[in-house]
Amino acid sequence: MLDQYRPRYKRLLDDIQADVDEFLATGEVTRARELARQTGQHLNHNEWPLFFTGDLDASFVLIHLNPKHADNTAPRALNPSERFPSWEEYFYFHRHFGARTYGPKGIRRPPISRFDQKQIRFLQPFGTIDFVEQRTPEDRWTNLERVVDRKLQMELVPYGSANFSTTAFRSELLEGDFERLLSVLSAAPRDYIFFCGQVFEPLLRRRIVEEHQFHLLKKDGSREVNRSRFANVRIPYNDGFIAAGLAHSWPRQGIPITSYAEECRKRYHLS
Repeated sequence: MLDQYRPRYKRLLDDIQADVDEFLATGEVTRARELARQTGQHLNHNEWPLFFTGDLDASFVLIHLNPKHADNTAPRALNPSERFPSWEEYFYFHRHFGARTYGPKGIRRPPISRFDQKQIRFLQPFGTIDFVEQRTPEDRWTNLERVVDRKLQMELVPYGSANFSTTAFRSELLEGDFERLLSVLSAAPRDYIFFCGQVFEPLLRRRIVEEHQFHLLKKDGSREVNRSRFANVRIPYNDGFIAAGLAHSWPRQGIPITSYAEECRKRYHLS
């Protein structure tokens, strides 16, 4: 399987292999430790990095800043090979994260979180994933498996932390991570690319071509008092550009996420 991905995703695969091979050998990731030093923010150098989950060729992409994990202050991980014996196995697991975690033969089935349901409700209006009607408890697991494995989720910074302050979001420190991300986004046709959260605004501000504000429809049919935000983004890359959306309001707790998705879909454009 790796042979089919390497011609298009060489930068990503090289970075994954470098981090995972080092983690297997030493129980830590030097790049995570160095970025933590440069930003003054905690990043888990002693846990598995998380670069992506799902289908690298998917037409729908969600991008988050970094994995939300509890801060780990241990000097290094012990026996990391007990989970993944090689970087290839690490890759396969994350490519099929939905099936291996939530499918009928998954390694575990944790409680379905609000974040899990939020992903499903956000993606449904776009029609890019064939969800099943949720009539039984098993249908909910089917949809969760599909929302993970039939889209692509990327983490700009692949190292987890409980918090990563926007004050540390200096573009020059993340230039390599952003370049890796763009190399992935440009490698296959994409119908929708969303940067999730206004935390990305400092990085994308110069690439915003159109901004939108609107009042979302609540479940009771009334409109929210506060406005939600979305922007169209055009990112120069190589000899062309990458069209994307900046979903400022995605992380807001309690947001009517289906209504937000519908408003973003109406305003999203590829030109």
